[in-house]
Amino acid sequence: MVRFGSLVFLVLVGCSSPELRGGQTVAAGNEPRGRVLAAYRGTGCVDAAGGALDHPVRVVLVEGEAKRPVLIARRPSYDSVVIPSLTSDGRERVFQVVSKAERGGEVLHDFRLPVGEGDGRMAVATAFVERAGAPGQVVAQVSRMAFACRLAAERGAK
Repeated sequence: MVRFGSLVFLVLVGCSSPELRGGQTVAAGNEPRGRVLAAYRGTGCVDAAGGALDHPVRVVLVEGEAKRPVLIARRPSYDSVVIPSLTSDGRERVFQVVSKAERGGEVLHDFRLPVGEGDGRMAVATAFVERAGAPGQVVAQVSRMAFACRLAAERGAK
């Protein structure tokens, strides 16, 4: 049985602009322009119980105006999410944004891309531990995942 990941993602990119920390929504087609560094497609998505989940997402990493990487998450028929700040542990570039859930509380959207070549991963978490970061930056660790996906690198996307 395939489940649909749009419910939690709707929290992030619904019809109206949701309240976000660490990023912003922009209308599809109005994303920041820049040199494409890498692109990925969500595959193998699973929910917290391990069930297959349909979550068509495309993640593009571009070199922004300030020559810094900017992550753009795109879904068909939704506004795009732009995350301009990142942290790194040396092996992965981490982009995170927090949205307000419809019923209160917050949801963490965690994107992890390799520093070199290869696949990335993403998770949407309903529980997480956040620590201090730079102004406008989210730095958090997932405690309870709602769903997760592998981000398969698109070859030749640059």
